[in-house]
Amino acid sequence: MKTTARLEKTQRRLCSIACAMLLGLGATAEASDWYLRAALGVEQSNDADFSDRNCASQQPAALFGCVRGDDGRPLGAYGDFGRYPLLEVALGKRLLPWLRTDLSLGYRFDSDYQGNANFLSVGTNEPVSADFESWSGMVNAFVDLAPLIEADLGRFQPFVGVGAGLAYNQLGKMTYRFPQNPYRHKLSVTPGGERTSFTYRLTAGTGIRLTDSLMLDLAVAYTDLGKVGTNAGVMAMNHIPMGIPIDETETDLRAFGVSVGLRYGF
Repeated sequence: MKTTARLEKTQRRLCSIACAMLLGLGATAEASDWYLRAALGVEQSNDADFSDRNCASQQPAALFGCVRGDDGRPLGAYGDFGRYPLLEVALGKRLLPWLRTDLSLGYRFDSDYQGNANFLSVGTNEPVSADFESWSGMVNAFVDLAPLIEADLGRFQPFVGVGAGLAYNQLGKMTYRFPQNPYRHKLSVTPGGERTSFTYRLTAGTGIRLTDSLMLDLAVAYTDLGKVGTNAGVMAMNHIPMGIPIDETETDLRAFGVSVGLRYGF
């Protein structure tokens, strides 16, 4: 009987959140306190392999084309964006004792793409590099688990969250080097590029209450920032002063991260 009653209570609460979000009744929810949130984190990029947006493009020409390298993989640049810092600020509101939502602005910076290309007949050491930064705006929803399950965890307030929004990803010029190439071609530099992409994030963590109005947040997250790529333009080459027209290349950027932050209620 207790299990059935708790299940029914949980179902009623899930129904209440759906109604609040769909009908915009958050302002009349039982708890309506506002908060400011700021966090500093570090993210580690997953593999991010650049390829042509259209490998068959001829005007302008595709950078890689629709063939495979000596290693059997499609021609491309294989690497990642490494480890980079994240700064985030947010303004939020608690809609229910166990539900809060906020609008966040994030900035990822000081990132360097490092990889290796696999062009044919120029050796196996083909380093690729580029600078990267990203701005993101997201709508986030967090479920605080302790009040949801009516548990007293003291200072600890574990939570899970999901967010979605837009990311503006800026990639600097990509530099391709061919130190083992026996011919004159040793260097290519493609244009940089910008992409505005859908982004989402899954979060889990815990708040640690410091005072009645101040919470320390510790969290881990998986983030998909969408597309990162170069624009079509002229690719500079050390042995061709005028360069050659080249088409777009791009990759997906996904990352795992950890963060620490402060949440101030008012």
